[in-house]
Order: sequence, then structure tokens, then C-alpha cells
Amino acid sequence: MLNAGIIKDGEKIELVWGELVEMAPQGPLHWDMTSALSHWFRVNLPLNLRIASQGPLRLSEDDEPEPEFFIFPEGMRVNEVRGGDVLLVVEVAYSSLDYDLKVKSVVYAQHGVREYWVVDVEGKRTLVHTLGADGGYGAPREVAFDATLDAPGGARLAIADLAPKV
Repeated sequence: MLNAGIIKDGEKIELVWGELVEMAPQGPLHWDMTSALSHWFRVNLPLNLRIASQGPLRLSEDDEPEPEFFIFPEGMRVNEVRGGDVLLVVEVAYSSLDYDLKVKSVVYAQHGVREYWVVDVEGKRTLVHTLGADGGYGAPREVAFDATLDAPGGARLAIADLAPKV
């Protein structure tokens, strides 16, 4: 699409259900949280896992969302990763909470992403979606920023330790 001039380099667009969706700009709180989480994951993930950030997760020809992060097994090339390979997707929500919960959660579940976190900066909580046997997420589990989350590979994380002060 870049080569065809449909989108411009640097333009924040993602492909969801075959439609180009303009992404909300990242404000200071969103970017602070993303930066802190990026550092934490890079320091704490075991060597058998990889993290990709701020780029497309190529789920299908119709779905290429751009989450803040996705974690997958070492040995895979990032462009080969598909939904069932993904251990965790993380979206940081400030202005995009409704979209992340109502649209992206469905897309990730449809493609078999095992776990999906929506870090709600304003609400100071993380909404944890876990893939069920029926292939859906069901209701998310709400985890306060001061409670711990179990990250892939066994590391434990309390978002409050990283969160920008809001």
C-alpha cells in the first residue's frame, strides 16, 4: 500500500476486517506506558521468547492490527507469526479503550491469540482476555495496576511499578 501511494510513510493506519482504520495519535501518557512496558518486557522475558513492537501483526490478508507488543516463540521470523503463535498481545489504551475492547478483542480471538491485555492507563487497570475452548475470550478479568500479572515465561509484573503517574 505504501508503494501504491494508498498510505503515506509514517501514517498510523491498521487493517481490520479488510478496512483501513486510522489509529488515534499517541498522547504522552500512552507513550510513557508503552516505553516502560517495552523496557520491562525486554529485560524480563526469557530468551526463548521474542517481542515485536509498534508494527503489524499479520493475522490474515484482511487483518493486520498494530498492537503495542506481541510476544511469540524464539525461532520464528516476525512476519511469519500468526494468531495461534502469539502468546500475548498488549494494547495500551488511553483514547482507544472502546475500540480495543469491542473490535480488536474479537479480531485477536478469531485468529487464536492466546492472551490479550488492554492496559487502561486512565482507569489504572489491565483487562486480561484469555482464549477459551470455544475460541472466544468471554468477559475480561480486571486487574488493578497494583496487582500482579503473569507474563509469558513466568515473569510477574505489577503495572503500578511502571505506570506514569496520572
